[in-house]
Amino acid sequence: MALIKILNTWEFNLMMFFIAGIFFMQFYKLAVKDTPNKNISAVIMQFIAGISILLLSPFFEFKFSHNWKIYGLLGLASVFYALNDRMQVTIRKNLDVSIYSMLGQISKVFMFFYGIILFQEKFIISRAFGAFLIISGSVATFYKKGKLKWNIYATMAFLASFFCATGFIIDVGISDHFNIPLYIMITFIIPGILIYFYRKFSFKELSIEFNSKRKKYYFITGLAWGLDAFFFIRAMQLGDVTIVAPLSSLIILINVVTAYFLHKEKDGIAKKILAALVIITGIFFLLK
Repeated sequence: MALIKILNTWEFNLMMFFIAGIFFMQFYKLAVKDTPNKNISAVIMQFIAGISILLLSPFFEFKFSHNWKIYGLLGLASVFYALNDRMQVTIRKNLDVSIYSMLGQISKVFMFFYGIILFQEKFIISRAFGAFLIISGSVATFYKKGKLKWNIYATMAFLASFFCATGFIIDVGISDHFNIPLYIMITFIIPGILIYFYRKFSFKELSIEFNSKRKKYYFITGLAWGLDAFFFIRAMQLGDVTIVAPLSSLIILINVVTAYFLHKEKDGIAKKILAALVIITGIFFLLK
């Protein structure tokens, strides 16, 4: 009984989010580092994430929406998630884990503007300052020897963040209408199917890549990806959003430090840590 109580605390779920987030971010790089087909890699990890997280569905209430509009919104959101998921493979293959972990926070800036434009939320100076810090910290990582070393992958990261934020805004509140693991499974599987049919690669190609030397990395990344999404949603549901959301941003700094040791990303480590702290501070202001 005491164990169940612990499992249903936001503190436990946030801690598990950190653990899953570390495995997800770090092993994603290893999974796609030498992949010859980015589309196939994306689909493999999406299906592993979706199928594995479905194993938790019996532990939650089975419920489905009977409103066709909910499914319409979910389908539209899945298109944006598919665009984001596909671009992530290219971005993570070509950028340091530490840098991408920071660029991924740009999605929060887009959600800030969506709140003002679509939901008529009040413009608050402190939140605008937070958005400014997030962007500044992200851009600062590309300054080297007094020059901005921007590249196409950084631009893609900004665009992917826009797609991710748009998908989240579209289906905000939809998860309440479903069994949680089932909902997470859908948000992985549908984008995976969309990529599969759009790129039209064969099942044989998919099988060959799945059974390649990257197989273990695909499994670890996919499993961690599903758990990362699950524990974040649970922590947000069980805790105060204004507390959980800012604290969850600490994953940025954790991944920067982990990448230093695991991937030997030692170049400009002091600057990366400073940029991570600036972004985390920006997130705290953004969510005040």
